[in-house]
Amino acid sequence: MQPVPFTKMSGVGNDFILVDNRSGILGDIDVHEFARRVCARRVSLGGDELMVIEAPKNGGDLYMRTFNPDGNEVKMCGNAARCVARYAFLHAIAGERMTIDTPGGAVIAWVDGDSVRVQLQITSQPILKRAMSVQGENLILHTVEISGTPHVVIYRENAQNASGEWIQRMGASIRYHESFPDGTNVNFIQVIDRHTLWQRTYERGVEAETLACGTGAAASSVISHILGMADSPVVVKVLGGELSISFERRGDLATDLMLGGRAWFVADGFLHPEAWTGA
Repeated sequence: MQPVPFTKMSGVGNDFILVDNRSGILGDIDVHEFARRVCARRVSLGGDELMVIEAPKNGGDLYMRTFNPDGNEVKMCGNAARCVARYAFLHAIAGERMTIDTPGGAVIAWVDGDSVRVQLQITSQPILKRAMSVQGENLILHTVEISGTPHVVIYRENAQNASGEWIQRMGASIRYHESFPDGTNVNFIQVIDRHTLWQRTYERGVEAETLACGTGAAASSVISHILGMADSPVVVKVLGGELSISFERRGDLATDLMLGGRAWFVADGFLHPEAWTGA
């Protein structure tokens, strides 16, 4: 069993393990179990997600697969797409403007130095003002799906300073609530002004709070706009830094939805077979 080359990248605090599998270097490795093992912190490399780059399938420049630390494959990740885009540009896989094929649909990306923008899609009709009792608290939830990724948005005063224990407890309770049989990401939002939000996110699959969530930032911005609390462009402050969201409003729809922010390289190297076999 041979070592697997990897690149570690970060998108405003979301850290990703990238494996370029266009030549089939993963061979017959079970990529779901591989993701579960290598994303484990302290016992392996560790990361919020494993990103596998493959040859394009639908006319794009490359195909991106996204695996959570629980081993499950999901349709798309916004911050991961930004990291993959910068990787693809610097490795001459694509130009500064590219199309990334994903299970959640095509993602258009633009690379400008270490700043990367991606165009996202609203893939479900937003559902607003849904009452739910969770952990003894009466909450109002708003839901929307961004590029195939489900999100709940909850407004909470001083979310910025909420304890990590509260985010974990409430986020997990909502993520596993019977109302969401496939699970959901949970965003706790504090409105600073009409162009600034604070966001804390519990991510499905990671099963913990992460330092950033790109599709979550898009979901929170769109919902905030529909509710009359925010206007494009929106700066979304997260524990890892800042993300930018812009969109156009056409009737009841938000279109031309864009996610931007920094994406940077952390390390290149080789994953030893013991990183995913434990042997």
